[in-house]
Amino acid sequence: MATAARGDMRDPAIYARYTRVAIALHWAIAALIAYNLLSGLLRGALPKGFFAFHISSGLTILALTLVRIGWRLTHKPPPMLPMQPWERWLAHSVHLLLYAAMLFVPWTGWVMISANPPAGSPGAAYAQIQQAQRAAAEGRPAPQSRKPALIWGIAPVPMIAPVANLGRQPGGVAGQHAFHEQMEGVHEKVAWMLLFLLVLHIGGALKHQFADREPELRRMGLGRRRAAEADLAAP
Repeated sequence: MATAARGDMRDPAIYARYTRVAIALHWAIAALIAYNLLSGLLRGALPKGFFAFHISSGLTILALTLVRIGWRLTHKPPPMLPMQPWERWLAHSVHLLLYAAMLFVPWTGWVMISANPPAGSPGAAYAQIQQAQRAAAEGRPAPQSRKPALIWGIAPVPMIAPVANLGRQPGGVAGQHAFHEQMEGVHEKVAWMLLFLLVLHIGGALKHQFADREPELRRMGLGRRRAAEADLAAP
């Protein structure tokens, strides 16, 4: 009885699915986020090679999220499922914060990649000398020259010029390194926040699907419509 009170299951709007593009973007971004959270937050516990595409995946998340926002602004989504006012407020808040986190987490990663002296610059040569001297003092072999990061092994990651140029000259290398360390801490903290928001998002979807008995997962492309539902949704 409580479920019936939450919404009329005869309302065709309940069975309206998101567009195919929105569904594809949703699951593609979800898969990439799952990989990045695992490879980033558990980097020390997983095989070294598991981290190989962390940067590529993060930048892809950033690009796809921008596409998804553009699609959302130009294509009206189906109406929200029947829910209490506080649930509606929480759903809107979590979605808004998720979009912000899906942009901010990979952006901070991009800033970290850029926070290195540009290749071939005086600052890069100075940084390499400093690293070699530290390695010699610690009895380690001199580190190899830093290789440019590639997106999916194809194209080099474009550097954010104002960030990279902080270390173009030797005098800016120390400050750039400190900025890199600061952004690394921000990146990790926001990644944990993203994980928390995902738990809320997934928990809410499962509640609607199994506790409230509403077709939440079918709206996002998981499962086929039953014949009765298709009839109700037909014009």
